Amino acid sequence: MLITREISVTGDPSNSSQIFKNLKFNILCCRYWWFEIWKGHRMSFPYWRLYWNRNKGAYVYYEKKTDLFPDKIYLIPPNTPFATGIHHQQLTGESAYFFKCGRIKSKTSEEWHLSRGNVLHFFTHFTLGFPYDYVKPGVYVVDLSQERKNDLTGILNMLRTGSSNFSLKESLSIYNLVLSSISSLPGTVWLSRKVDHRITDALDFMERNIKNRMTSETLAKNLHISSSAFSRLFKKNIGKSPSKYLTQIRIDKACNLLLHTNTSMDIIAEQCGFTDRYHLTKVFGKIKKTSPGLFRKRGGYY
Repeated sequence: MLITREISVTGDPSNSSQIFKNLKFNILCCRYWWFEIWKGHRMSFPYWRLYWNRNKGAYVYYEKKTDLFPDKIYLIPPNTPFATGIHHQQLTGESAYFFKCGRIKSKTSEEWHLSRGNVLHFFTHFTLGFPYDYVKPGVYVVDLSQERKNDLTGILNMLRTGSSNFSLKESLSIYNLVLSSISSLPGTVWLSRKVDHRITDALDFMERNIKNRMTSETLAKNLHISSSAFSRLFKKNIGKSPSKYLTQIRIDKACNLLLHTNTSMDIIAEQCGFTDRYHLTKVFGKIKKTSPGLFRKRGGYY
């Protein structure tokens, strides 16, 4: 029991400071689709995926084949190079990616596709921010608890209507489904990385000011250290130079906008800190070996 006659100016009756992990949690999309063919390779993207299938028949492959069952949820961290497939699917062509799929539009549509043996697939893409988007690659399996099942039921009911405007309750259900699933992952998933607090501040500054021009000099000035000392400290903590990391997060953001929004190329270039769409195309092509337009058209498979 705590009995006190004085309260701090913050309103907190305790004078013990607390430190919480800072998540930059962002839902990119939430869908419910049917798949007759689900042949994907090189599925490596800069965001998390949460999968749940209503029926058996599909699998993902990373180092080993993992069948997707209705009583489980599957989490795939960013930049995990995995493949997908459906047992006994009739493939056509030699393309590295091939999908025959569509949106579940109603309960009737859902049951019709189920009767045809198509796989009913729920998925959501999201990011957690640094350092929680930089974790050990893999396919992680989580039980579909009753709480998660309740959240999922509400989300699916909404998705069947075709509406894209999620209510507060539905949004909270998605957040709870994702975060409760993430919290069930083993501690070994999270790469133990102690980052100097000055570099953490620099990373946060870079994220918040991604559309603005930045140099090592300006970043170092904010931390009140020399440019050379900042560059050495940054590379020691992050494993790459400030300029290469900045380019990486700009391209990652461009990928997310290309795949999850209808934002024009000019605005994407502006929001991601490129001079114009031509600058974006040049840098994107150098890193991704394809153009932003083709990347978007092919859903990121190239």
